[in-house]
Amino acid sequence: GVSMDYSSLGDTVRAKIKKLIELISNPEVEPDTRRLNMEVLFRELGGAIYNKIFDMNAFDFDITDAKPQGIDDDMYYGMAKRASDAVSTGGKALLDQQIDTFIAVTIAKAQGDAYQIAMQTAKRPQIKRELVSETCNWCKDKVTHGWVSDPDSSLFSRHRDCDCRILTRGYRSRNGLLKNYVKPKDRS
Repeated sequence: GVSMDYSSLGDTVRAKIKKLIELISNPEVEPDTRRLNMEVLFRELGGAIYNKIFDMNAFDFDITDAKPQGIDDDMYYGMAKRASDAVSTGGKALLDQQIDTFIAVTIAKAQGDAYQIAMQTAKRPQIKRELVSETCNWCKDKVTHGWVSDPDSSLFSRHRDCDCRILTRGYRSRNGLLKNYVKPKDRS
């Protein structure tokens, strides 16, 4: 069957985010206005990423009526603050890492939330967590060595700069049907 590695979604939005941050970071704009615009950017962006990943997992896990929780306010407030601070201190490299972490944590939260709902509705989704590069002992302890059906929810956790791959698969991906993913607006 097919498994889903959702981390590539981050690659598609990363460049766009950086352009938006540059636009918002115009030094001629008041700092408070810049900060507020950053909050809007990361709330909307985080919400869009979360909803897309949640919906794809819900489709795969056959729980399309499930209601997503969404991202926590502190996630986008914190990211907006870090982005604003990086602009004023010139910490672009660090900001890039923080954006990557924000995207990865948002994706993992959506996967984890959908997974928990699937488990509560007696579906049998699976997770596999793999190391990507040299990493810390915390990540090494989270590696699953194959597919797991009843994981601890901490397998969806990430730390800053975590590049582990978190793959999920459910009813539709195991049957090769996820490639037929239908967006909610097109479902009958």
